Amino acid sequence: MRDLALVVEQTIKKYSMLDHGDSIVVGLSGGPDSLCLLHVLLELKEALGLKIYAAHLNHQFRGKDADEDALYVKEICKEWGIDAFIQVFNVTAYAKENGLSSEEAGREIRYRLFKEVANEVGANKIAVAHNMNDNVETVLMNLFRGSGIDGLKGIEAARGEIIRPLINVRRDEIEAYCEEKALNPRIDKTNLEPIYGRNKVRLELIPYIEKNFNANIMSTLHRFSDIVTLENDFFNKEAKIVFLEIAIIGENSIEYNINKLNNIHPALMRRIIRMGIEELSGSLRGIEYKNIETVVDLLDKSTGAAVILPGNIKAYVSYDKMILKFDTKDEIDKYYLRLEDDRDNIAALLGFSIRLTTIDASQITDVKKDKQRVYIDKAKIKEELVLRNRLEGDIFSPIGLKGSKKLKEYFIDEKIPRDERDNVFLIADGKEIVWVLGKRLSDKYKITKDTKEAIMINILRGTYDE
Repeated sequence: MRDLALVVEQTIKKYSMLDHGDSIVVGLSGGPDSLCLLHVLLELKEALGLKIYAAHLNHQFRGKDADEDALYVKEICKEWGIDAFIQVFNVTAYAKENGLSSEEAGREIRYRLFKEVANEVGANKIAVAHNMNDNVETVLMNLFRGSGIDGLKGIEAARGEIIRPLINVRRDEIEAYCEEKALNPRIDKTNLEPIYGRNKVRLELIPYIEKNFNANIMSTLHRFSDIVTLENDFFNKEAKIVFLEIAIIGENSIEYNINKLNNIHPALMRRIIRMGIEELSGSLRGIEYKNIETVVDLLDKSTGAAVILPGNIKAYVSYDKMILKFDTKDEIDKYYLRLEDDRDNIAALLGFSIRLTTIDASQITDVKKDKQRVYIDKAKIKEELVLRNRLEGDIFSPIGLKGSKKLKEYFIDEKIPRDERDNVFLIADGKEIVWVLGKRLSDKYKITKDTKEAIMINILRGTYDE
């Protein structure tokens, strides 16, 4: 077995995790990984001049077992002469209140506790016990989700005040260390059951790969994540240079010149867009590949084309500019796409396209009701056709109704629930509704015997259900 104290010391030096005399808060669950981490750091304490504290969160996930974990942490820290900070928190309730998964909520509260303790004791580092297995599992999980390079770099060894001294240590080495040093860690039995995605990767997939394909898959994927981390760091530095050259950073907006963006390699372009989003909102939380692609799709559209990204960031086209900005308008105005004649207008965020085709009205032989296709009189268009949500003051004149009514009244008549009305998409001409997609056409825009030119409107690439 390798000398783990030496491995950890080398890891600390490789990633510049600590300076002599640093103070560290160790996240201590009481399990094998965190107990091993604390014990190894105590072995290095004198050589590195460290001050060490421990922090434990009782998530209340496992009832009596969780209470016993907290008691164990308190006792082991007392035995080892470590100040322990223990917090009890109802993570399940917090997750429900904030629309988070239990895992997300637990992580958020856990790191909040670590930072609070660090501030209280004056520590400048927080050590957590992620190891090589955790890193490999993360790489595989991100690969299965369709992650880009950022996800394939896995768990970072160090970022800001967070350090992971065990990142180059395998789990079997940790277990052997605990046994050799006569440590008696707490065991979370749910980690031994293949009931979650990560557990299945840990307990079923990796052992299968080791047996049938590559006995050293742990080291192979860990080395792969190191390579990806280095290359990703290089690409980000190059992207940052270009971002600062072409982006205009405002107080509440990021502005790009579309021509300059289009002249950049697509891979670099996407990074620059991501950087703009991160610069604006402070993080990339909730931003996925599909979100970046919807922004890229805007680059060949005309003024008015827009999408709303997670975090309420609006990306829109204004002449030769593509702008990222926090959407401060009413949530009702969350989608707007100017429709161009004789082309497919891709509503990327919605999963379908609107095709407008100008035709001679005499060619139309069948105008029966169709959820996916309607015909309108081109001469009756006053402004321009757009695809959008409802707006205050919208007017609609459904076929068969004499006169006009507020769109709100139409929704009431059609018994469309209030909480679903913002998700009903419309083709509009100013404040006049031309077509409620998949439902009614406006009487004001229908073709008649006097119509000379018509526009055929088709919904493509997916259906729009009632």
